[in-house]
Amino acid sequence: MATLADPLRYLKGAGPARARLLERLGLLTLGDLLEHYPRGYLDRSRLTPLGQLQPGPEATAQGRVRSVSRRRARTGRSQVHAIVEDESGVVECIWFNQPYIAGRLQRGAEVLLAGRVDLFRRPRFVNPEFETLDRDGPIAPGIVPVYPLTAGLTQPTLRRLMRQALEIAGGALGEFLPAEILARNGLMPWPEASVAVHFPVTQRQLDAARRRIAFQELFDLQMLIACSRATFERPASAEPLTAPGHLARRLRGALPFALTAAQEKALRQICNDLARDVPMHRLLEGDVGSGKTVVAALAALHAVEAGRQVAVMAPTEILAAQHAATFARLCGPLGLETALLTGGTPNPVARAVRAGIAAGDVAIVLGTHALIQESVSFRHLGLVIVDEQHRFGVLQRARLLGKGPAPHALLMSATPIPRTLALTLFGDLDIAVLDEKPPGRTPPRTHRVKPRRYGDMLKFIAGQLAEGAQAYFVCPAIESSQDVDLKAAEDLYQRLQTTGPLANMPAGLLHGRMKTAQKRSVMEAFARGESKYLVATTVIEVGLDVPNANLMVIEHPERYGLSQLHQLRGRIGRGRQPAHLFLIEQPSIGRDARARLTVLVREHDGFRIAEEDLRQRGPGEFFGVRQSGLPALKMADPIAEPQLLERAREEAFAWMRTAGSEALRSSPLWHRLEVRFGERIALYAVG
Repeated sequence: MATLADPLRYLKGAGPARARLLERLGLLTLGDLLEHYPRGYLDRSRLTPLGQLQPGPEATAQGRVRSVSRRRARTGRSQVHAIVEDESGVVECIWFNQPYIAGRLQRGAEVLLAGRVDLFRRPRFVNPEFETLDRDGPIAPGIVPVYPLTAGLTQPTLRRLMRQALEIAGGALGEFLPAEILARNGLMPWPEASVAVHFPVTQRQLDAARRRIAFQELFDLQMLIACSRATFERPASAEPLTAPGHLARRLRGALPFALTAAQEKALRQICNDLARDVPMHRLLEGDVGSGKTVVAALAALHAVEAGRQVAVMAPTEILAAQHAATFARLCGPLGLETALLTGGTPNPVARAVRAGIAAGDVAIVLGTHALIQESVSFRHLGLVIVDEQHRFGVLQRARLLGKGPAPHALLMSATPIPRTLALTLFGDLDIAVLDEKPPGRTPPRTHRVKPRRYGDMLKFIAGQLAEGAQAYFVCPAIESSQDVDLKAAEDLYQRLQTTGPLANMPAGLLHGRMKTAQKRSVMEAFARGESKYLVATTVIEVGLDVPNANLMVIEHPERYGLSQLHQLRGRIGRGRQPAHLFLIEQPSIGRDARARLTVLVREHDGFRIAEEDLRQRGPGEFFGVRQSGLPALKMADPIAEPQLLERAREEAFAWMRTAGSEALRSSPLWHRLEVRFGERIALYAVG
């Protein structure tokens, strides 16, 4: 009998050429192939006549192609349009950014369609799955899988290989979960689910198979998180950091404001964690402007007073420099030495900073990835603070934590994280939430501006600048391109400087390709008020704090996710004057993008915005980058099925409490985790 680790050459028809095609999909073994799940299904048992299609989540229909055409939208996106007809009526089909589909559709061909139906003047299929019956041959009645493919591989071929794999390796499909977990949660056995997800007999069987596989994916991930917590929570694995709090009280007395109740609660949680003999691993999350930096500074003072050093790591030089200036302002009067270390720090200065860190003279060092270089060593690192932590990979955080004897860790995020995603991404962390803002801040007013009103907007901004305000202009590109219709920062800067009401006003240009010294000079000039407006890319998303800047224009806002737009909006409204955000809305933007802008105009609560952003974009792209070390979820959707995530978490943590790590390593589940995650298992010892 074949095993799941056997190469795909065991399959008839999987010769060298086809094996190379399968390898493009990441399929090397029989086990890989069996976990290459369908992306959709064609169900010929539930065909809807074309004339009866209504907007809704899913529908399956069959008809003959009347016409096919390729178009290009003003945004540059390609579109394939097809008209399909049957005796009851016609339906339009549209595929975005899939120009090759035009070559697969021929006029007069009989096609089977399955997918989402929306309403655009009349019902239409959007990006439907389809098969050309005349060319691909007859499809068996019932539910037929549709797989992710690569060029040169067809659905019939992959279905044939999948059936073979199940025949020769199906006997190697074992069960990972104890019978009591299956019974408590009404789960289908793994061998049955592995067959039914590919070739289900009924919709009910398919639903049960998908639920079991989704549960298993979530359970596997929660088991890693449970292992991580078990590793962290070993008693006497860290030094307790206790201090009388003199430094914190002196800083509080110097602040021109009182901490909010949420800040006080978070600080109590952090200090309690620091006093334990297990390393703190806490996530401090809060909306823009909720006061995370002050909480972090007070936590740092607690660690310093306990005789330890603190490292604060930020993802960009702009943010690191901003933090360095803030910490120097807050901690300098207390007699503490702080330092900044980034890739752009001049060599003589960097050498002096590293020497100060090694000697223990630098109490708090702030920097970028430069902090994890081998040349940086601490005398006694006790607390690591990582800001915008989702921009760092697991290994990068681990390297910084490895520079001390089990230091405590405080991770910070200005993107509020919905509970379901927090349990998926950060289930091994305790979470402190800043869900209120300091009093006196009025949220910016958000306006959608049509291009024809652009000149009126500039006149309004010019009037505000004349009265002492400052403004940001944010672009999604640095320089113009003939291929993409985006307003480039360099072009916009030149245009604003030479024509219109902002011409000849002092201004700055800021983007990621500039050298560190250039960026610092531009930012400092803007912060001093010498520049009236700043044209920039999203390099300003975090780290730029200019209370006098109360105006922002975002070009092509459809290019950003909701949470990123909210982050950008957080750069304004930091002073006492009214703030305004202008979103330049092109007439060609899609319905989803228009819906995002509507939410941003309506909502100012970052947590509600994050929930909507997560609903629209899914967990993989929520932060704009995929979390390094996060295993892919092929079938599970914790956002759509939070109850399944909760059940998987409860079962995984209960299993670990009862059996422990040693029992896990000798169980069938451990082999499952090793095969699925490989070397990444080790990452969950660092969070």
